[in-house]
Amino acid sequence: MSAPPWKPDNSVKSCESCTLPFSFMTRRRHHCRHCGGLFCDPCSNMRCSIPKFGYESEVRVCSQCCDYLKKEEDHNKGIERARAESFLRQRKVCILGYSCVGKSCLTQQFVEEKFQSAYNPTINHTFTKKVKARNEEFVLSILDTAGQDECSIFQPQYSIGTHGYILVYSIADVRSFEIVKVIYEKIYSYAVDVVLLLVGNKSDLDKERQVSFEEGSALAREWKCPFLECSAKKKDNVVRVFYGILEEILKAEDPTPKKEGKDKAKPKGKGLF
Repeated sequence: MSAPPWKPDNSVKSCESCTLPFSFMTRRRHHCRHCGGLFCDPCSNMRCSIPKFGYESEVRVCSQCCDYLKKEEDHNKGIERARAESFLRQRKVCILGYSCVGKSCLTQQFVEEKFQSAYNPTINHTFTKKVKARNEEFVLSILDTAGQDECSIFQPQYSIGTHGYILVYSIADVRSFEIVKVIYEKIYSYAVDVVLLLVGNKSDLDKERQVSFEEGSALAREWKCPFLECSAKKKDNVVRVFYGILEEILKAEDPTPKKEGKDKAKPKGKGLF
């Protein structure tokens, strides 16, 4: 961006701000480097930098342009600060597991508060939701991945920028329980200091259970991570899943939690935290 052209000295006979006539001895002409207008010294003795015009150091500007530039600078700083705060308060979570364990149903239930009973194979999709934890607002970015199997256990790109992983199996499918163990090993081949949450989904299918609560608890203890069972269909413990992984992420970043307000009640449910 280039600065406006300066007005010729002989084009204006009086100051464009105070309107007093110019004189060679007592009221000389001065150009504002921002608008290019002609002003007397009292009306143009302010100094500002104008990086957009290539003026990195402070130069002469008129009083009106000085006010404008300060507001513009404050506005730009506000945008930069908002972007920085948004980045600092964004946490990315990757949800992994075998096909048909309900990863998308969990995510959609949490983000959109809806349950989709029909199974549609997922192609990696990212959801976002604003949440509050430790008296601060965060943007939770949730990567809902395609179902993992023996041929595509874990894609290296899943670890890029990821703060925490939710490993999901179905309590009604023992094969999915074995798959999360393989996913766990794969994650550690690409990342260190991993934050995990183990989740047994479809707790509403208790009569068809193939993996006991005790087996899930034992695996979580071995991994030294939290564990809980939930039901995306019944909406049981769904909120705890995502707030739980966020709290684990924040705990890894700062082990000292900030005090919550008295009205912040912990959701109840079966699980380890």
